[in-house]
Amino acid sequence: MEIWVEKYRPHKLADVVGNDLTVDRLKAIAEDGNLPNIIISGPPGTGKTTSILCLATELLGSYRKNAVLELNASDDRGIDVVRNKIKMFAQQKVSLPPGRHKIVILDEADSMTEAAQQAMRRTMEIYSSTTRFALACNQSTKIIDPIQSRCAILRFTRLTDQQVTQRLLTVCAAERV
Repeated sequence: MEIWVEKYRPHKLADVVGNDLTVDRLKAIAEDGNLPNIIISGPPGTGKTTSILCLATELLGSYRKNAVLELNASDDRGIDVVRNKIKMFAQQKVSLPPGRHKIVILDEADSMTEAAQQAMRRTMEIYSSTTRFALACNQSTKIIDPIQSRCAILRFTRLTDQQVTQRLLTVCAAERV
């Protein structure tokens, strides 16, 4: 039995509920193909990580499997993860279409230690020609200034009751509940 949150997670930016202006900016990035480093901040459950995953899919298509590293920073928040997983991924050679980059997706990035963030900042600089970083967090103020200054910062807000209700009705109809 599949968990509904995963079963009905949007796979395209067009299917993301709410935060229309911010999602429109992500759609423009997908169309343009030029992904900057980004931070998406906002309350839990508003679609930040899902939107980043959709963006990665729209940018990379079938290349996504080998060109995306997804980490939950609350599980992997220390400097060793940056030194090992992230740096090793950034160093890997991956064949991509012209103008495309590998993407490191860090969920709950605001839970990373300051030392890990400093190490990540350095990795961002060294591998800027091949790798982009997409950070999802609840509070962008917990991300160190040198990383913030290297990222486009996008904000998500809470979904309205109507948006949540409509999505629930869609899922219930699909499940015949």
